[in-house]
Amino acid sequence: MPPTLAESLADGDADAFAALYDRLAARLLGAARTMIGSAADAEDVVHDLFVDLARGRDRLAAVADLEAYVFTMLRHAVGRRHRRAVTGRRVLVEVAHDRGRPDHAAAFALPDDELAAAVADLPPEQREVVALKIDGGLTFAEIGRVMGTSLDTAASRYRYALTKLRQTLSRREER
Repeated sequence: MPPTLAESLADGDADAFAALYDRLAARLLGAARTMIGSAADAEDVVHDLFVDLARGRDRLAAVADLEAYVFTMLRHAVGRRHRRAVTGRRVLVEVAHDRGRPDHAAAFALPDDELAAAVADLPPEQREVVALKIDGGLTFAEIGRVMGTSLDTAASRYRYALTKLRQTLSRREER
């Protein structure tokens, strides 16, 4: 009896991954776009999903319903992306409003383009630390390893970035 698609995937068969992609990509992209509301973000989530499938392929041999498994993975990937975005937004909003706890009504009224512009104004090393911490969900130790610096340097850059964001966004709110 020939191996199932899930078994071929578990064995790392590149043709099996191509077949799965051909079979599900359009549906995954459509579902992700509907859940997220952005075609570009949906493409990122589906890409990440296939990377996760390849990395965790050893678990696939035991999967009874491959499509249900992949769509469950999609749901979890969208949820992780949403949580990272909310967490990142909350951190930046707390910075913008210089409070120990965010004022959610005012915070979420801050236009995304102003927030993005403030982040873009950061020095490259600080911007990278903010991205790795907020978007990537990495610890300072992990950020230090990724950037080739110490944990303390990563934490300092993050702290300096938050201070600069606080200043920049406060000036923009005063206008």
